Amino acid sequence: MKKNTYLFTLLVTSYFGQAQCTATGTNFGNNTSNTMYNVQGTVNVVLNTNSTVSLNTGSNFSTAAGPDVRVYILDRGMLTDAQLKNTFNFASLPKIEMGIISGNGAMSFTKNIPNSVTISDFDTIYFLCEDFDLFWDFGNYVPFTTSNCSALSSTVFNSDNFTVYPNPMNDVFSVEVGNNVKIETITVYNSLGQVVLVKKENMEETTDISNLKQGVYYLEILDIEGNTSIKNIVKRI
Repeated sequence: MKKNTYLFTLLVTSYFGQAQCTATGTNFGNNTSNTMYNVQGTVNVVLNTNSTVSLNTGSNFSTAAGPDVRVYILDRGMLTDAQLKNTFNFASLPKIEMGIISGNGAMSFTKNIPNSVTISDFDTIYFLCEDFDLFWDFGNYVPFTTSNCSALSSTVFNSDNFTVYPNPMNDVFSVEVGNNVKIETITVYNSLGQVVLVKKENMEETTDISNLKQGVYYLEILDIEGNTSIKNIVKRI
């Protein structure tokens, strides 16, 4: 029984873990005017499946202390390194502010990806002292594409493309999908990974789970294109 639980947990993790993509920042040390500001250590950018992006620093991360040093990810476009150091040029670039650098060591920031940006064009991690509009440092990372990141692939669709309500639920639930998404199959698994319900018709109608016991279940959605996504649901008494 424990083995089955572990295997199903691994299955659920694989749906999201494979789609979550990580890129490591490189080529820091671009502040030749004030070398003490240059960034050292590990800085990773993570593209998540829920339309968010994270920036994580490692325990070895370090830079000089500053009054208001903020980190961004951005699309540098065609700017040269020299042009990118100019904060006037930086201000006009597509960017996401990740957070304020509070010191050295491990930190983590997560932000929603605005609809106005194309995350696959982003390729730069940029540090700026905002109080003085002062360039700090920047580094590069390999952009996320459909060839190197399954989060951008059509094989797994974003779980935000469908909503399950109510959740928690009692006897029935409904699934609301995003535009241009058509459901082929709804499958419900229990915590042991066993299939307890399969629905292949009348997707617009509520799904009856009155025969299920109270607990946590996993809802798998398969669309007509063969894309899948999993979301946990809670069955109340």
